[in-house]
Amino acid sequence: MRRLAVLDLDGTLTPDTLVRLLVRELMARGVCDGEVGRECLAAVERHDVGGQDFFGAVSDVYQCMAQLLTGVAVPSVERTAEDVWARARGRLFGFVRPLLRMLEAEGFLVALVSGGPIEMVCLVAEDLGIDVYRGAQMAIQRNRYTGQLLQGPGRSGGKPVILQELASLHRASLERSFAMGNSLSDAEILALVGLPLAFEPSPALADLAVSRGWSRVDRHDVLQVLPVLLASEQGGEGVPGA
Repeated sequence: MRRLAVLDLDGTLTPDTLVRLLVRELMARGVCDGEVGRECLAAVERHDVGGQDFFGAVSDVYQCMAQLLTGVAVPSVERTAEDVWARARGRLFGFVRPLLRMLEAEGFLVALVSGGPIEMVCLVAEDLGIDVYRGAQMAIQRNRYTGQLLQGPGRSGGKPVILQELASLHRASLERSFAMGNSLSDAEILALVGLPLAFEPSPALADLAVSRGWSRVDRHDVLQVLPVLLASEQGGEGVPGA
């Protein structure tokens, strides 16, 4: 069976929260309502802080984004997203492309699964050569957003559903699959794969990683730890506790 490598985006491959950059630019261009935009940015801030109400903050972000984009022409958002990523792509962590090459050399099918807007996620995936990706998706009618959320990976239970879908679609073994992320929404898929890796985890995820024996890494040591983790799947010594 195939093996998946499921990667988070915001805070894992880049230090940025891309939805924040997108909303700010939409506001600057007058594409969306400024008051709603500020509410959305406040919700993103609560999400980034984390804490016990993490998933509540995620729902608030999605609700604000739905309100923000209702009636907005899709091409306006797509053009804005392209300009945002053109500036933000230089802030990708330096380990990202070598990590992708490492995973692909080991035969993993890499999937980018993010709670962020699909308009941003697809640009990152294309830039990195990742064919499989999922993000938050709003319904569209007559080339305008309707305000209905079709998929919200950041919600509680959102990423596990996507993981199971991808595993079924690509006939992949979750026991032999890899996942890396930094937040509680990522914890839900780290718990389902045989090779979990908590990247610069939030305090809540760090506590969970300790209790479950998951390896923890940062931007400086991930390329050294990953081969050891993969060797453990093949019967090697495994990763020492971080």
